[in-house]
Amino acid sequence: MIESKRNIYLILLTILSVGFVYRYYLVTGNIFPPGADIGLHQSVINSILSPQTDFFYNYYHMGGGLSATNPGYHIFASVIISMTGAPDYIIQGIIASFFSTLIILSGFMLVRQVWGVVLGFITAILATFSASDILMINWAGYPNIIALALIPIIFYIYLKPKAFSSKKYVTITSLIIAALFLTHIFSALVFLSITLLALFISYTFSNRANFSIKKITLHVVPLLLGLILVSPYLLNVFPVYFGSEGAITGTVPIIKQAVIETRLVSTVILALALIPLVFFFIFSKRQTGKFLSPHSILFVSATLIPLVASQCYIFGFFLDYERFLYFLSFPAIVCIGLIIAKTAEIISNVLTKNKTKSKSIKIKSILLSSLIVFCLFTPLFTLPHIGLAQTNFFQVMTPEKYEAIKWVQENTLDDSVCVAEAEFGWWLSGFGKRPTLSAVDPQYLILQREFEPALVASNLLRANYLVDNGLLQIEQQGTHSNDDAHKIYAIMDDSIIKPLVFSLNDSQISLLYRYNDVPKEIKMGDFAHINTQVVKDGNSTSFIIIRENDDFRITQEITLFQGVRFAEVTFVFQSMEVCNFDWLLIHFQSRGELIQHLNSIGIVDKTLQLINQIMLKENQFGKDALLQEHSDFYELIFNLKGQTNVKLSFYVGLCPFFGDSKDNQIEYYKEMIENNAKSYLDIVSDMPLNSFDYRMAIRQWNISYIAVSDSELNSRFSNDPIYETAFKNEQITIYKIVAPY
Repeated sequence: MIESKRNIYLILLTILSVGFVYRYYLVTGNIFPPGADIGLHQSVINSILSPQTDFFYNYYHMGGGLSATNPGYHIFASVIISMTGAPDYIIQGIIASFFSTLIILSGFMLVRQVWGVVLGFITAILATFSASDILMINWAGYPNIIALALIPIIFYIYLKPKAFSSKKYVTITSLIIAALFLTHIFSALVFLSITLLALFISYTFSNRANFSIKKITLHVVPLLLGLILVSPYLLNVFPVYFGSEGAITGTVPIIKQAVIETRLVSTVILALALIPLVFFFIFSKRQTGKFLSPHSILFVSATLIPLVASQCYIFGFFLDYERFLYFLSFPAIVCIGLIIAKTAEIISNVLTKNKTKSKSIKIKSILLSSLIVFCLFTPLFTLPHIGLAQTNFFQVMTPEKYEAIKWVQENTLDDSVCVAEAEFGWWLSGFGKRPTLSAVDPQYLILQREFEPALVASNLLRANYLVDNGLLQIEQQGTHSNDDAHKIYAIMDDSIIKPLVFSLNDSQISLLYRYNDVPKEIKMGDFAHINTQVVKDGNSTSFIIIRENDDFRITQEITLFQGVRFAEVTFVFQSMEVCNFDWLLIHFQSRGELIQHLNSIGIVDKTLQLINQIMLKENQFGKDALLQEHSDFYELIFNLKGQTNVKLSFYVGLCPFFGDSKDNQIEYYKEMIENNAKSYLDIVSDMPLNSFDYRMAIRQWNISYIAVSDSELNSRFSNDPIYETAFKNEQITIYKIVAPY
């Protein structure tokens, strides 16, 4: 009999063992646990273990500074690390595996308390392969895992307070609630909201729900005591999250836009999540004869609150909304378990009308097993083969990368500031114990102070020079890069995506000329002597590149004006000997339909609803210039007419358009192109010019090392005299800043 305690414990132990082994293999199968967040956790642990412990200061993450990472998990991990002396990442992986398995146990306890042992086992089996739990352990959301393990335990105690004496009940519940707030405050706020909503519904319908004031008191007292226990911490952390230092309230526009654009929850998922709301009431009616019972109210609240929280941008809060879906996983699994149990019961009753009891139990067991296995192949669950593939997707660390981290730890000064891409940077800051600027996307930042170091790191790894006026951004790779290009991007008001408007790549710009009447060709990237300047005045910033050889000099200039939607591109050719300049060929890439009108070329991007426009200043299309369309690029051709000194200019920019609703769409586009040609130098914005100079950034942030994992970036660093290669293996190159800057 399954009901015997020995059988229950044996089956439960088997399920928990499978769950732990599955999770432990995910975090150790590739030697290092997957995910970047483990590096963040390690930096918090190291800050806690430092001589000057401060729960609100991280000495390494994002260059070091104010921290809002809740320290509960990290305090626990630091104690275990200090006691065992085992590798830190192994300890973190074991802790995460243990608490992720505890989610299975706590779920079993809660469901068994309400619906019995069979449904408890169904829930435990499904929870073993829960897609959200496996996802969390793969991206290293360890505090989230602990929080999701503690919440069902609290609810279990809430529904069974008689199992404890009054003192034990209040003490245990208060301590767990305090630990929850100290571990993950947003999970704790979800828990608090669920509890308060459940209490409100129970009080409002107290007669129907059989809920007395005494029961409400049993819930409220430990809740208040738990809050009091951690009140010193909460009083300090809430102003950080929700005040001017936090980014959750939308104080940093680009973080706000990035969150809305990338982290919103699909309406399909929200609609599907409403299904358990109905079923919990139905199953409560079948079990107790009432729609409203303590457990139906609790599970409905546990479903409704995450749904509302996932839409909290409506209320002016901007954070990772997808993470609220993790709270829906347990109610959804319980609902599925109820459906499985009831379906198996109905079918078995039909099939076993005249069967013996043992035969009926056997048929019902087969039905239950079949339905469980069927459900495990749905997207709500992650079987091992999918879990391992997911682990590989989130895998950041390798032996080669860890070798680079150990080199940094052993061969650099403790206060050396490093720069790295996002995921490796978090590992470097945590396990290398160095303040590191990581190129993290803005949607993953929660503090204002993190945005600037993330932007500096991103810019350093992306280009040597950047300038924008709020409408256009010009990116210059630098003359030391193999991809020496000027790229002009559009800055969208309603998107973090910056579509490419125009690019000038030295390797794709050819000059055809004659030296003593002998035809020759040279590409801009072939010059040995190159001088780059960034010239600023009050209203514009210019990138000037001067190239010269024994025969001639070429000056290339791109100028961005404050508040203007178009940038000016100028070429000046000066002969030093007997050179005649014939043709300039410029390859560039852009997406859309080509339209030539008057002295402009428009390229219509119907996906982004933008018109990229090239306008000639003095030359004329069809006479001095033409544009050829190739399969994968455009070619702009200028006739230099054999002159010995030539200057030519053109403007590139863009404008948005709205839909394809016009009767004559081509004429509509031509009208826009013509209007732009009349107003291309008009000031349409009062936003300032913002510029980035890599040398200035290195000096300002006192950067000592840059870690590069993308081999395509190496030429820009290895050829630049301000860097020297300090460490290199197959996956990571670390450059040290050595030259005066």
